[in-house]
Amino acid sequence: MINFYFNHDPALLPEYSDACHPVQLFNTHPHNKAKYSRASGTLLKRVRDLGVEIDANAIDFITIASAVTAAETFERRSVAADAWSRVMHLHIPVTDHYLWNTLSNRLSSILNFLTGDQWQFTFTKTTFQMPAPIISKKSKARLDSLKGLNSVCLFSGGLDSAVGAIDILNGPSNYKPLLLSHAYRGDGVKQESIKKLLKSNFGELSYSISPSLMSKLKGKTDVTMRGRSFNFLAMAVLGISALRNANEDSSINTIIVPENGYISINPPLTRRRIGSHSTRTTHPYFLNRLEELLKDAGLNIQFINPYQFKTKGEMLAECLDQDAIAKAVPLSVSCSHWHRKHMQCGHCVPCLIRRASVHHAGFIADAPYVSQNLKFIHKEKDIRDDLHAVQTAIIRLDKSKDYKGWVRQSGSLPDDQVTRNKLESTIQRGLKEVETFLKANNV
Repeated sequence: MINFYFNHDPALLPEYSDACHPVQLFNTHPHNKAKYSRASGTLLKRVRDLGVEIDANAIDFITIASAVTAAETFERRSVAADAWSRVMHLHIPVTDHYLWNTLSNRLSSILNFLTGDQWQFTFTKTTFQMPAPIISKKSKARLDSLKGLNSVCLFSGGLDSAVGAIDILNGPSNYKPLLLSHAYRGDGVKQESIKKLLKSNFGELSYSISPSLMSKLKGKTDVTMRGRSFNFLAMAVLGISALRNANEDSSINTIIVPENGYISINPPLTRRRIGSHSTRTTHPYFLNRLEELLKDAGLNIQFINPYQFKTKGEMLAECLDQDAIAKAVPLSVSCSHWHRKHMQCGHCVPCLIRRASVHHAGFIADAPYVSQNLKFIHKEKDIRDDLHAVQTAIIRLDKSKDYKGWVRQSGSLPDDQVTRNKLESTIQRGLKEVETFLKANNV
């Protein structure tokens, strides 16, 4: 087990050892990269630029998320006993350490489900005090831009988030959102291009936790990022705090998570993919348990996925502004490997579902793919696994029709039978979209 120690003040961090990894949070003190790793170095300025106070419990939660993202990045899965499930103990200073120690077991359980790792937490009293909002013309303009908004909408630059933003801002909607983006290198350009298609006013907040390893460990990071939605949602919670204070309205609590129902459930395509390949970033079980935890932490939040019972193809075909979404398709990114070459691979599971959805909706223009012609993928041992897994699932389920059993493999489902039936139908239709696309391309 590796112990990660976090603090904004490097003087309060222990020395690095094989079992102890010190990480400096934020940028309140100079950073010595020879002695400490760091995370969220630019986050405070982003928050202070909003020109509004942020509640302490929201700061605690983004502090926890920063620590989780850093640990998940710094501890490689390859060093785990089973080369997958890491054991990590995080020591995190927060304002209300009594509360978070009470909630720590539940937090561990939620993150265990999300990432497939084993998490432990110890919370201590922080000496950190959130700096006051910056007073400037820029921050006043940012504060003014928050007024009148009543929700936060996740906006990644992906195709699903593009549909979500277009439906809300180009169609009739009661939501007036703050679009929240996590900008990895290259994402910002994609996000800005899609934002130009939006017709109504909206707020904007883009951030990056940007974990950075100490110099002697440089390059030794993990790329699986199973917990990426946790920090995304934590920043959305911070956005809700900003909206409440800017509008003097404590009832603001809605975080919109636009994700097609198939990927949300993401059942494992084969037995060996249970846990490792099937991400759970927006699984209803994860979102429901996190919502309950945040309520008990004094953060009254409601997560809403308007597309829980729609396939990706149905999202595209039923988007309220067809001209806008047609333009957004080639601008958006869905690929799980995009950051490696800054071009979508075309053969991973998200790419296959994306391409099937574009085919289902009848759009002609799409983004370029490294593997444009899938017929040749079968001969490529290094990249054919996802395509084979999808085809295996299609054949197996065509014979057994056991969609209920398949859906349950990704995690617990809501007790309501009507909801379960809707989820099962969504998964069935989503896989059918892929099957139809592959047949149309003689794959």
